Formats: sequence, C-alpha cells, structure tokens
Amino acid sequence: MKTGGKTWTKKCTVLCGLAIVISLWTACTRNSHKETLEIVGTGACEELLKKLADAYNQTNPGYKVIVPPSIGSGRGIKTVGSDEYILGRVARPLKEDEAELGLSYVVFASDPVVFATGNKVDVTSLTEQQLLDIFSGKITDWREVGGTNNPIRVLVREEGDSSRSVIESKIESFRDIKLSEQAKMAYHDYEMVELFEKYQTAIGYLTNSSVNSNIHPISIDGIAPTLENVSQGRYPLVCEYAFVYKESRLNDQAGKFLDFVFSEHGKRVLDSNGAMHITGQ
Repeated sequence: MKTGGKTWTKKCTVLCGLAIVISLWTACTRNSHKETLEIVGTGACEELLKKLADAYNQTNPGYKVIVPPSIGSGRGIKTVGSDEYILGRVARPLKEDEAELGLSYVVFASDPVVFATGNKVDVTSLTEQQLLDIFSGKITDWREVGGTNNPIRVLVREEGDSSRSVIESKIESFRDIKLSEQAKMAYHDYEMVELFEKYQTAIGYLTNSSVNSNIHPISIDGIAPTLENVSQGRYPLVCEYAFVYKESRLNDQAGKFLDFVFSEHGKRVLDSNGAMHITGQ
C-alpha cells in the first residue's frame, strides 16, 4: 500500500506540473496573440501594406502587425465578418450581402492599375486598340507596334481579380475580349511579378505599387499612369484600397495602426511606394 501511495503521489505531482506548464503556455500564447495584429484579404495591396507594417513595427516595439499571403477580398471580408480576424484589407467595394455584416469600410489609398512590359521591351506607349489586338492575339510581335522584333507573351489575371475588374469597368471593349490562347494566367500579384521576370518580352497588368525595376508601366493613348495624372482625373484606371472591420471589435492596437496609416509618416510610405494616400480617415 505504501508503494502504491508513493506512486500515486508521484503521478499527482507530474500531472500538477503538466497542468501548470499548460496553463503558463496558454497564458503566454494569449498574451502573444494580443501583441500581434494580422490584416487579411486581397493580394492587390499586400506588398504596400507590408511596407506600412514594417514602418509601424519599427516605431512601435512590443507590437507587431503581420500581412499574411492573400486570401482575396471576399474571404477577407467573410473572416472579419465572422469575427475570426479584427482587420481586413480589400481592393473593391462591399457587395450587398457583405454590407449586411455590419462592417466599417475605410479607404486608405488609391493605386493606378498599369499595363506594363518586361525588361526587353522598348515600347513605352500603346493605343487602346493596340492593347485590345495584343491581348486578343491579333498582334503577336513587338515590331508590329514599333518595337524590336520580339514575340509578345500576354500575361493576364483571373476573372474577378481587382486589377482586371478595374480595366473592364473603364475600358468597355475589354469586358468581352476573347483572350489569346497563348495568354499566361497569374492568380496572385506576386505571380504576375514573377512572370514578368521570367518572360522579359511580356505584357500584362498589375497595380503600380507592385511594380519593380524589371517591370515598366506604359502609357495608354499617350497618358502615363502617374499619380499626377490620376489626381487630375486624366488616367482612369485606379484601384482603391480599404480596411474593413467591426467597430465593436476594433482594439487599441488595430486603432493605433489605422491612426499610423493616416498619419504623415504613413502617407509618406504610401506615396513613396507608388500609391496615393487618402487625405483623411
């Protein structure tokens, strides 16, 4: 009996120890979660928000804002609406059924959607008709539009993508275009960037804030996709970025990050990365 009693005492001690460890781990995890803010949603402003998050994290030690890979505007809205996340990122207005979720919708930046070419293309401007002919496969070589003799590789996004939706809403003839059978589909902004690096005589479209030194935006009918032309209403292809959240669930950290985005520091980050800040919250 004594031996059994000792064994039971040891078991109790081990179990109590495990319970304490689990309790401490749970508490630490909860505290860590409070110090981290994930902003979920569209890939259109993913890189832009990562730069905002980096700037915020540098000036707010102890807090961390994370911008995870894209799950799309729709899923971002859904997960915030179901209270899975506090803050979402979107690149389109709320649909009628989404508006019923009780979400605030706050635009924080606008970003030109640009037609762009790879590194080996020497064409800097195309007409709307030339773009239609290229994306439909009628024009297949850059020499046909005044460039060097190189085959054109067409890069496109899937239906419902925010950049494609902006183009289709502003250039009516693109809505019913039959794309070239040789067109290469990208499902995320980062995939489009990778395809431009792989196919250096390609043409495609993406947001201006996603452009790097290997990608060259072109003018449409002589109008360049500059922020000045956007602000003056001369360049019509513009995507708006917004945050979605429930007022009742907006905690201190999320509120502080929103304040940062609309601060002078946040505005400078947006403007220096190809987007245009919104003047007020």
